[in-house]
Amino acid sequence: MLIQMVIGILFFIGVYILISDEQKWLRLTTFGYFVLLTIIFVTGYMNQLNDLQSPELGDLSALRQWVYVFGYFYSVPLMIVSAYIWVPYPKKYKTLRSRVLMISLIIFVIMTAGHFLNLFFRLLFLGIT
Repeated sequence: MLIQMVIGILFFIGVYILISDEQKWLRLTTFGYFVLLTIIFVTGYMNQLNDLQSPELGDLSALRQWVYVFGYFYSVPLMIVSAYIWVPYPKKYKTLRSRVLMISLIIFVIMTAGHFLNLFFRLLFLGIT
């Protein structure tokens, strides 16, 4: 459980670094969303682990569904916020073609990183059961 706490703290540090230079409404909304989501996830995750300990309810599918759903609740909003922050940067390019290529590259990188984050989240919280 210690590794999950350390990685969770690193995740919050990363989100803070990502949104630190943005407008106040984006910082408060994003950080508030992830704090509330973390509280809900940890509470439910602990309940699911406790239910897994009892011999008559030892079904892993409920825990798996809980982790899968919250993996998307973490990764998709992070991809949206990242796109909101990084997509306007290619405006400095002169030609339309270079802007479109840079925006496409940025979106590709954001989506790839978001899906790897989702996979890492699943492995992190289902690897201990």
